[in-house]
Amino acid sequence: MLILPVFVAWVLLASAGLFYFGNQNYGPFAADARWPQQTPAEFNLIALNITGNTGIQVVHVQQPQCSCNSKAKQHIALFDSDYQVPLSAQHQRSLTEVAAAGFNLPASPAVLIFDNGTLIYAGPYATGPLCSVADSLIAPILLKQVTLPGLWLNGEAKACRCLFNPAS
Repeated sequence: MLILPVFVAWVLLASAGLFYFGNQNYGPFAADARWPQQTPAEFNLIALNITGNTGIQVVHVQQPQCSCNSKAKQHIALFDSDYQVPLSAQHQRSLTEVAAAGFNLPASPAVLIFDNGTLIYAGPYATGPLCSVADSLIAPILLKQVTLPGLWLNGEAKACRCLFNPAS
């Protein structure tokens, strides 16, 4: 008689723990709702020490020890083959380097997409707690299935992200 209540309690506690730790980094990409209204006036590839302003250039932004980096790697693996963005047009920068260049991203992993040197997208790779490739936000942009009317600072998407605290 005692085994059944103990088993049920164990299942409930284990489920709650898995849910909490599994969704610990899930939420809006920008916790501060004002981030999407920022327009980086002087932020460009040169500020990030990247030369070449023709075509699509992407900057993959991560911070160390973020548990969401593994999910971003699934997306990054598709850039060359599926999205036709050559490795020479892909660059890696840390969240701190991007901040030092004058652009404050609220979280990572993030991707910055430049078209002919102009920033057109900044935000997460995908939506959802697993940031699945099937939920990609950037595939239609990179495949030219969607043309953005201007800069999209995507802070409203809910994704796996590690919030950036420059003081830490």
